[in-house]
Amino acid sequence: MPDQDQKRIPCFCALCVSRCGSVAVVEDGRFTALESDPLHPTGQALCAKGRAAPELVYHPNRLLHPLKRTRPKGDPDPGWQQISWDEALDLTAANLRRLADQYGPESVMFSIASPSTSAISDSIVWIERLVRAFGSPNMCASMELCGWGRYGATQYTFGAGVPGVYMPDIENAGCLLFWGYNPNNVRISHATATTAALKRGARLIVVDPRRTGLAKKADVWLQVRPGSDSALALGIANVMIERGWYDDAFIRQWSNGPLLVRPDDGRLLTEADLVEDGSRQRFIAWNEATSRPVIYDRATGQYEGGTAHLALFGEHPVETHAGMLACRPAFDLVAETCRRFTPEAVESICWVQPEQVVDAARLL
Repeated sequence: MPDQDQKRIPCFCALCVSRCGSVAVVEDGRFTALESDPLHPTGQALCAKGRAAPELVYHPNRLLHPLKRTRPKGDPDPGWQQISWDEALDLTAANLRRLADQYGPESVMFSIASPSTSAISDSIVWIERLVRAFGSPNMCASMELCGWGRYGATQYTFGAGVPGVYMPDIENAGCLLFWGYNPNNVRISHATATTAALKRGARLIVVDPRRTGLAKKADVWLQVRPGSDSALALGIANVMIERGWYDDAFIRQWSNGPLLVRPDDGRLLTEADLVEDGSRQRFIAWNEATSRPVIYDRATGQYEGGTAHLALFGEHPVETHAGMLACRPAFDLVAETCRRFTPEAVESICWVQPEQVVDAARLL
């Protein structure tokens, strides 16, 4: 029988963005352990940090009260003095107002801990509201290397950073690609979901110089030379484009691939380049069925005449204010860049075997 003085409280671990389902064990009123909760969607396992939660809670150096500096900055002894929460909030508000009045709210930078490695995840949305209400565009986070890469890559790929609560559809995926990502160490819920997916028959590609945990189970492990990842990505893309292993309908509908690029300045061709009262927010593509330029309206997300016949390759002459320009679709320019990175070229740059590049492209 369980100890009658022991309580087991279902909860989740807040020490990073994973929010793994867990059970807090309380004995004689003291938090003594954090255990995994297999009944929770992300509770199949806990990492070492989660299991160390009681140690963090009762650590002698844990900060429990606001502290006020009483000595000038630069002094070896800051002279920290404990104050009440009310006093701390009043001081903070007064100083923020003073800075806003003197220098403008844009002069203030708000800083937060990394949501990926701290317990601040559930506070982020409220901090963002405070920053916006105050009027500052400046918020920075101390971030681990993988966090910046993940956030920046997704921001530039599809316009938004991956939020912390994001859980990929690993359960239903046919192929998984882990690029410099080792969930065994950093996100246990992804690791356990991946193991289940592999048992179901999903395929796995791992790009990492190290033989990380899931690299052992990968269908293709690309042991890329550190710092040459971009060449490898372009090489895989080249194989996919050359062999037609991509969804051209998706490219036409959901990317800027069909948009025409000016040969003189490298900018996207716009309606303003064609007619006097044209908009620079309406872009131009080429309809192969009618052999004429068509407009893409950013406001509606629609192409004139639909997407079925939009050109993805070739030079297309368009009459502009600057004269006749032979414009090419953005996707054609991407393909041209990728063509430089044949599997053999990738091998010389990345130390990855050509057949592995092809295998990865085939799986994707």
